[in-house]
This record gives sequence, C-alpha cells and structure tokens, in this order.
Amino acid sequence: MKSVNFDITMEDLKKNQWSITATIIVILITAMAWLTLIEPIYHRKKMLIAKINHQEKLISEYGRKLSQSKVIKENLARHEGALKQMQKKLFQGTDPYQLAASLGDLLSQKSDPDAPKMDIKTYQVLTSKEHGLYEEVHMRFNLMTDIRGLHYFLTRIKNSEFAIQVKEINIQKIQRIKGPDLIVNVILAALMEKGKKS
Repeated sequence: MKSVNFDITMEDLKKNQWSITATIIVILITAMAWLTLIEPIYHRKKMLIAKINHQEKLISEYGRKLSQSKVIKENLARHEGALKQMQKKLFQGTDPYQLAASLGDLLSQKSDPDAPKMDIKTYQVLTSKEHGLYEEVHMRFNLMTDIRGLHYFLTRIKNSEFAIQVKEINIQKIQRIKGPDLIVNVILAALMEKGKKS
C-alpha cells in the first residue's frame, strides 16, 4: 500500500493564500451564522416543542376532568331526583308528637267506612334522631283489633306514601266472644323533614 505524502511548502501556501483565506472566511461566516441565526432558532424550536407537549398534556388533563365533571353532574342530577322522591315521603312538621298523632289518623280506618274494627288506644314517641335535614322518629302504637284489622293496619303502612317502617311488633290474643281479640303493640319508625321551629 502506498503512503500519501502531504508535504506542503511555503510556496504552496503563498500560491493558494486567497483560497485558504476565502475558505477560512467562509468557515467563520458559517460558524457566526450558526451561532447568531440557526442556534437561537434551533433552541427556540426545542422550547416551543416542549411548550406544545406541556400544553397537550394540560389539554388532555382538562379533557379528562371535563369528562369526569359530566359524570359527576349526571350522578348529581340522578341523586337530586332520588332526593326529591324521598322528600315526598317525608312528613312535614317540627314536632314528633304531632307526627305520631298524624300517623295515628293516617293508619286508622276513620276515613274508610268498609274498614274492619280497629281501635288505637295509645301512642307514644320513643326516640327521635336527627339525620341532617330530616329526623327519624320511633313511635309505639297500642291497638285492639282482630286479624282483619291487623292486616288492614299493616297494609296501610306498606302502601303509605310516607317513609314508615315497622321496627317491632308484638301480638297478644285474648279470649273474647265478640269484638277485637288481638292486642297489638307495634313500634314504627317514620321520617320527618325538619322544619323551622316557631
């Protein structure tokens, strides 16, 4: 293999002085152009790409939050509807004793001439617990009736438009020739919407 000899003499340099100078000037101008024009543009481009990527992440995050807010809004509307339905089942009032009296009238057969014989002897408010905007009232009712009257009473509770629940029931049969032969003690729980006390 031949070795290449790069012997450059002073004469060669003097001969090509303008070419060398022009090459050096072109290299310097290119370097200056790179430093003053292209490098800032390249740096700015990198910054813009980073900014665009950041903005795209933000847009994606906002889109996700927006879709979550739509789901939350739909859930809220559904719960609001359920709350309105529940509010319709609440007794209006401020006094648990007033509620017990109203419930006694509601469950008795006074307004129904075909109802079986049933006599609510006493009622008593046992406890009252507050749950935010409503109050849960537990009441005991003592009544005398027969099996038809008991069925009527429990059916009235089941079909009531109000939120009433049987918590406990105690039935005692007594020996009678005529009239009601059952003594019933029943504990009911009813929901009452809390109003402003006067």
